[in-house]
Amino acid sequence: MKTILVAGALTILGLMPVSSRDVDFQTFAGCAARYSAEMEHAWLMSDPIADELQDRRSQFLALLEATIPADRGRDVLSYRIETKLAHASLLTLATFNSDARRAHSARIVAEHHLSTCSALLLGG
Repeated sequence: MKTILVAGALTILGLMPVSSRDVDFQTFAGCAARYSAEMEHAWLMSDPIADELQDRRSQFLALLEATIPADRGRDVLSYRIETKLAHASLLTLATFNSDARRAHSARIVAEHHLSTCSALLLGG
């Protein structure tokens, strides 16, 4: 439950009013972080989708590099780490939790975040 609340809080933070430039790089940073967590989870589970996830992560890193203001590098790195840890927690809960209801809820939240990111990419 704590993990789902953290993920929800990160989502709410993403909806707070900021400049359009902030939205771009924060969105790309969050998506890169989520795909990093998904990629590492796929490696852990020997899932062949890991290469596709790595490609998507690379696309978001390129978008992030193109939009990040020079003075925000430290903030972006912190945001990426926090988002990656929150998403990894969701994946752990979804995969290893013995409560099927909680595991399913965690998977739904993680998939929602990924589908939001995927919609930003061409061919996503």
